[in-house]
Amino acid sequence: MVNPTGNVLVNGITDEELVKILEIKIKHERSLTFTPQQLQPVAASTQPNQPQHPSYYNNANFGWQGQEGLEAVHSIISMLLKKEEPTEKGATA
Repeated sequence: MVNPTGNVLVNGITDEELVKILEIKIKHERSLTFTPQQLQPVAASTQPNQPQHPSYYNNANFGWQGQEGLEAVHSIISMLLKKEEPTEKGATA
């Protein structure tokens, strides 16, 4: 029987994404490790003429154990990658 274990480090997590990650962590408490206290905040723009951008966090370290943990990490990574996908509405075949 396969028992996948591992960890992944992710940078550039927004506040909104952090909330979703914590919701996933609560559902998979026994098989997913994530310690929000280890996050390193990246300051938003402090220049007065610049629009305020959301804060980002680096050093999000996710560890998993077993298939359930791997599924939880897959959910988190999929959610994070969806923000990166370009929209296909304007594309023509």
